[in-house]
Amino acid sequence: MTIESFENILSLLCTIAGLLYGVFKYVETQKRGYRLIIAFFMANFLSEYYWTVYELIMHDDPNVTEFVAYLGWNVGFTCLLLAVFFLRREESKKYFHPLILLPVLINIPQLILYCSFGGILNNIWEVGVTTLTAVFCLQELLYVLKHKDKRKPFPLLSLLVLIFLFTTYGKWTSSCFDWSSEFLNPYLYFSVIGAVISVFFVNGAKKHLSDTDLKPETKSSFELRFQVTIQAIAAVVIIGGCAAGCMTAFMIKKNMTGETGLFRDESQLVIYLFVISAVLILMTLALLYVLGSRYRRIVDANRKTVANNRGRLNFVFTIIVTLVLMTFASVYNSVVLYNASVISMYENGQKTIESTSTELENYLSVAVTTLRVTADSVDLMVQKTGTEEGVLQYITDQTERQFEQFDENFTGLYAFVNGIYFDGSGWEPPEGYDATSRDWYKTVLEGKGEVVIVPPYVDAQTGSVVVTIGKQITDTVADGKTMKNTVCLDMIVNHINDVIDETNIAGKGYGMVVNSDGFIISHKNEELIGKYLSEEYEQPILDKIIETGKGRLTVRMDDGECTLFVYPVMDQWYALMVISNQELQEDTNSQLAINIMVSLITFALITFFYYVGYKNEQIYGRKVEEMNLQVVTALAAAIDAKDKYTNGHSSRVAAYSRLIAEKCGFSKPEQNEIYLMGLLHDVGKIGVPDEVINKKDKLTPEEYEQIKKHPVIGNGILESIKENPRLSIGARWHHERYDGKGYPDGLAGENIPTEARIIAVADAYDAMTSKRSYRDLLPRERVIDEIRNGSGTQFDPRFAEAMLQLINEDKSYFLREDVEQKENEA
Repeated sequence: MTIESFENILSLLCTIAGLLYGVFKYVETQKRGYRLIIAFFMANFLSEYYWTVYELIMHDDPNVTEFVAYLGWNVGFTCLLLAVFFLRREESKKYFHPLILLPVLINIPQLILYCSFGGILNNIWEVGVTTLTAVFCLQELLYVLKHKDKRKPFPLLSLLVLIFLFTTYGKWTSSCFDWSSEFLNPYLYFSVIGAVISVFFVNGAKKHLSDTDLKPETKSSFELRFQVTIQAIAAVVIIGGCAAGCMTAFMIKKNMTGETGLFRDESQLVIYLFVISAVLILMTLALLYVLGSRYRRIVDANRKTVANNRGRLNFVFTIIVTLVLMTFASVYNSVVLYNASVISMYENGQKTIESTSTELENYLSVAVTTLRVTADSVDLMVQKTGTEEGVLQYITDQTERQFEQFDENFTGLYAFVNGIYFDGSGWEPPEGYDATSRDWYKTVLEGKGEVVIVPPYVDAQTGSVVVTIGKQITDTVADGKTMKNTVCLDMIVNHINDVIDETNIAGKGYGMVVNSDGFIISHKNEELIGKYLSEEYEQPILDKIIETGKGRLTVRMDDGECTLFVYPVMDQWYALMVISNQELQEDTNSQLAINIMVSLITFALITFFYYVGYKNEQIYGRKVEEMNLQVVTALAAAIDAKDKYTNGHSSRVAAYSRLIAEKCGFSKPEQNEIYLMGLLHDVGKIGVPDEVINKKDKLTPEEYEQIKKHPVIGNGILESIKENPRLSIGARWHHERYDGKGYPDGLAGENIPTEARIIAVADAYDAMTSKRSYRDLLPRERVIDEIRNGSGTQFDPRFAEAMLQLINEDKSYFLREDVEQKENEA
């Protein structure tokens, strides 16, 4: 591994670590600061991932445009600027000191240096954005240093970003100079330090946000489990996506590039890796949006129906994970299957055409051997006697023997000796026949004693394609002239046609034989035999065949894209097999379709059975909820039974609280949760003696203090319910006042939980509209006056107004002590 590879890998790992850390913190607390830091790491990931993986695979930098090369990093610097800008302390935003402008003075010479190497627009953007970021960081740091007496929290994020920018400029500047050794190049050290520092950006943002968050949120066990689930999903998507992209890229490089693969140009890897980077970023954003939104919706809107939502989430999560895994497996298997099938088909095609060529060469070798023996015999006869005596008889006998013993396609031997034409088949040449003017004679002489296969021709009488094999023998002298003597063998291509008819792959494709001129010697379609390729196909086909020589090529034939397998025959002909690509890949596509169908059916079955289980779980969950509600209602009734004058009080307060929540626009799950809190708001009275609760006379100060303890007692009872500790909110704080004069904690205004403020109004309303031992229920107008007078002091104005609207709508004064009975009747 090279130093550059080490630096690239470390930078990528730090980017992934920072991204995961940011995602984890954002899931815990959805704040803008975390979003900006996540955006910074995502933008860096866009450039770091494809660049690093490509460099590892190809051992070279990707050949991309300047815009693409720096896109991610430039966007990342912009996001970092926004993060620093928005996460500064409010007090420091108007602070000024001359040292704040120091980055501007330092970076101007740097910019001039960088621009001298080109990329002017890119350098102006990067230097401008990073300089502005450094200015904001210095502004906050200098402000805190000057105002130490105010004990301002130290701006960790600004310090980390300033160090990061220093290392960034160190990298840029060191890359402008030549170094004798990689170990002496500061670029490596600046890059490593900057990458490690960036991981802690999230920690800096966390410190700032925790300092400004005065009231941290308490999470239930369900919320924590849900939060961990989202974090796990995000980690699986990011890390799994990176690993899968890297593995498939290596697989493409190893098995899919080159002549027989799907990717013939290795430069396509950079596009593939860039797309993976972008897809992972989009998937992470979508995941954060969907799951984050669902998380807040469940936590804020449906704390009561935890089991039901958990089951739904488990169902959706399982289906999504199953779909993703099966899709990946299906795609991977399909690619491997396609690759293996295509390569196998290509290998079969090459073996088939090679076998055809071998069979044709063996057949032609018999003809060549026959001709060579005959030619040598005629040569000896002529040299021995000096005349052509016995030549005719010999070639006649040889012709008959070859026809009988070897192949009926050998139609005859003939010779031209001492200017006389001898034909073993008994054919008599017409008057004026001049053998020396014939093409076969001229071609044989060009062979200069070697066996030559003469270009085929179509016999005018039989219409058959005839192949002539000839050899020049020893010259003789007659009448003072040197005579060029030759011996030839004619053969028709019937056997070659039989061989070509059997040339295919499992009945697919067809074969042909052509010579170097494009003359079609044999073809599956007999009508094309004797014609030229140029007459039937595009002329470049012959050129491509000759150029390929041995192998395969893709051409357009027969109105479509075809694969052409080529193999030479005797270095003079070419055996060809043509298969349309559609036909070639027909079985492969069928296998792919079956593979996809099996995956879909499997996924459908998994979804169906899990859905059945999910629905059963929902039904069971609803029964448990109904039972829990019945238990809570019974408990509330038992509490109310301690005081014979407040019988039904808890259920009425719960009902009024739900009506107020509905009037104020709370969601159904929120209304249900407030209803439960209302039912249990007086559970602490269990710890108050019955004689105090039922005392008809005025309570003594000591007895009143005992009564005031019931919120704390109720809180202690309900907060032990780990599944939903929020139930204790109504019990503990329903006696707090908006002006801070309530008990037990003296909370005021918005510091009182929303649910407790609602229950306080409902509790007071029921107290006024219920009979007591010392009075009857109050008139409607009196109740209205009391609530209006208590708005802003005892009650939250918003919820007091909602209660007043409910009373005004209740013209018949239905909302009073018997509301529960009438609700049941309805």
